[in-house]
Amino acid sequence: MNATRASEHAPQITSGIIDTIQSLIVAFVFAMAFRGFILEGFVIPTGSMAPTLMGAHVRLRSPVTGYEYAADSAELIMAAMSKMQGPRPIFDPMITRQLPVQMMPNEELAAESRMGDRVLVLKYLFPFTAPKRWDVVVFKNPTDPVGDAVYYIKRLVGMPDETLLISDGDIFTGPISASADEMRIQRKPEYIQRAVWQPVYDSDFQPTDIPRLESVLRRSWAGAPWTASEGWKIRGERAWTWEKKTSASLTWSNDILALDDWNAYNTYRREIALFPTADLSIAAALDVSDANAFHTTLNLTARGMLYQFDFANGQVVLSVQQAESHEVIATVTRPFIPKSNEPLWLEMWHVDQEMSVFVNGERIADLQYDFGGPIKRILASHFGRSLEQVLANPMGQRPTPTGIQWTFDGAPFTLRRVEVKRDLYYRPDFLSANNQFPTNGPSLAGLAFATDPMNLSRVKPGEYVMFGDNSGASKDSRLWGRPHPLVVSELGIESPFIVPSQMVIGKAWSVYFPAPLPLTPGGRSFIPDFGRVRFIR
Repeated sequence: MNATRASEHAPQITSGIIDTIQSLIVAFVFAMAFRGFILEGFVIPTGSMAPTLMGAHVRLRSPVTGYEYAADSAELIMAAMSKMQGPRPIFDPMITRQLPVQMMPNEELAAESRMGDRVLVLKYLFPFTAPKRWDVVVFKNPTDPVGDAVYYIKRLVGMPDETLLISDGDIFTGPISASADEMRIQRKPEYIQRAVWQPVYDSDFQPTDIPRLESVLRRSWAGAPWTASEGWKIRGERAWTWEKKTSASLTWSNDILALDDWNAYNTYRREIALFPTADLSIAAALDVSDANAFHTTLNLTARGMLYQFDFANGQVVLSVQQAESHEVIATVTRPFIPKSNEPLWLEMWHVDQEMSVFVNGERIADLQYDFGGPIKRILASHFGRSLEQVLANPMGQRPTPTGIQWTFDGAPFTLRRVEVKRDLYYRPDFLSANNQFPTNGPSLAGLAFATDPMNLSRVKPGEYVMFGDNSGASKDSRLWGRPHPLVVSELGIESPFIVPSQMVIGKAWSVYFPAPLPLTPGGRSFIPDFGRVRFIR
């Protein structure tokens, strides 16, 4: 009886197994099709896009302020493997980049190394919609399409059928036949700009234990990068209060903390030269006792200009003036009436030749201006030097530093969360044989792509130009040489420094698996850092 029943169920069991196998095969096919044509994951191997996207890195935390940042782990791992003696310095970018606040052994730092971010890429999106400037895209490297570094991820900055030029870190474009005087700056949309701001200073990480800090530094601390008028309560507090109606001021000290294109990810790449930046965001939470009497003015002095944000009498006035003569180049006035005893989040931007004011995240005023072309911008950025002098040594001729002065009067007030951020800075460079493959033909020499205003770079139809957000440590279109012979033969494209449209894979959509965390101290890292899951802008 039991044997008979078992034999009766055997076909059913066999049929169930077959159905399961068929379902798995179908699911596998659909998964492969989905991966091949719709969405695919990639791992970020390097820091060329940091801090937008992180390659292999270690996270460092200052014992003085608690500030946390990511640094490239490649050099640390190599030092540990070679048994290089001596600990490595840990810096606090919020207070100093020259003096270490802690020392850690190479082996300990290398053990804390994390993998790069994992990102999802929307594939085959671009046959339906063209790539846009400022998109972060994945593409095949035209100089090495079959080598170890087949896939790259960069930000798209140069579009087909245009002339492209970097001037003082910004992107200028014009028609394909344009002269330098005809080129104009490319401004980033607000959502992109908010994503790419990089921190320079944050008062929330102001040290509160000065004696401990000085004992760690083994010298007197120079103080906050703000030189303050008498009467402020800054040191030792993270809420800065002015209790008088008389004038108060904050002046930035570049000798304490420079306003340049330093990137914390490059902490251990000490050879990277730094460029002073003029594109900045200054923000603070402001609590005013008497809004009607309160008056504040922020002055940025940069590139031969005075950029002034003035708040008084129920309005905000933005103006661009010649720094020496105070001749007004452009100005705009908008209403602005803050409410007394109600904190507001105030942001003042100067970026991409545009001034903007935001209150609680809403833009209330903006002013665009024009230098008259990128060459005039270069000359203004290198005051007192000729164009020939700048181009002869673009890496050695630094732009003039930016000055910040913030004044207040009329009523007592409190500042909190004072922040200074800087924009992306695409830097000039020289072409090097080290960045070019000998299989692709003779190495190219001279100024990097799109950095010579006397020999403008033209982007042909069907071609794109890609730059890394971490400009000081990115092998991108500026530095590439000739395309691989396979690209030349198959696509008929011989232009150096570009990415053909056929080699663009898709748009980077999100960081779905940020660099993982260890379950236990010193253990293997495999838990996603969910706090850093994000869309890519």
